[in-house]
Amino acid sequence: MSPNHATTICSTGSTCPTSGIWESMGNFKTTRPIAKGHKMPDYCGQKLKWKLIQIG
Repeated sequence: MSPNHATTICSTGSTCPTSGIWESMGNFKTTRPIAKGHKMPDYCGQKLKWKLIQIG
């Protein structure tokens, strides 16, 4: 993402607002491609927040 792009953060269960690569926040670290309109996933059964790191 460019430095001028606002950070986008979503929680597990919410609808993805932008297709791209998302990174989990907190103790569990992973990245995942998620398409716009899909539900934000959990990770290893844990609800968490996701940060958009690359629009795609």
